[in-house]
Amino acid sequence: MQKIKDNTLQEFLNKVIKNLKIKNVTLLDKDTIDIPFTISTLYQNFQNHTNRYKDFIEDLKKYPNYDIVIHDNRDNYDMSEAIIIYIYLTNKQFYPSYKIDFICDNRYYGFCECTPDMPDYREDKHCCGHGCDAVFYQFNLYKILPCTSGFWEGDEHDYWNFEDEFYLNDKELAKKKEKENREREIEELKNKIKSDQKRLAELENI
Repeated sequence: MQKIKDNTLQEFLNKVIKNLKIKNVTLLDKDTIDIPFTISTLYQNFQNHTNRYKDFIEDLKKYPNYDIVIHDNRDNYDMSEAIIIYIYLTNKQFYPSYKIDFICDNRYYGFCECTPDMPDYREDKHCCGHGCDAVFYQFNLYKILPCTSGFWEGDEHDYWNFEDEFYLNDKELAKKKEKENREREIEELKNKIKSDQKRLAELENI
């Protein structure tokens, strides 16, 4: 595989491949990630459209000790965000980070009817690779810019006061919550009665 023209993108891709290999070690009970299939579109775009990634390259240069975290979401029904790569430029708050999600790109060209006498036919694939149904990955690169953060200013009792005030204003949700609490209490009492009856029967048979 030819080296990417931009060294920063090549270094990033090398780190992605390394992390995919590490991820595969943990996938003992399921299919491992197909690494060339996963990185192929990323590599091709880095190589052919380097100018699109100027900001990404600058950030990678600025924060060379960035961390990469890979999430395997291939169990998703529609294979949206099948693989997600998070790039954390720094562990400090309010610094930018990136996300790359890989989505299945189904190409419905037609059912394979290739024969060995066709040009470019490959025996190991049983196909010539032209004009047949195929699946690739497309990806989206997002830059995530945190704006602010917040936390609860108080303890749990303060929250209870807030909760009470909330339900005073929202009667519909208050009734729903009251019903849920009543149903939960009924279920708990039933279970307790059942347990007590069982224990009583045990004691009477001693």
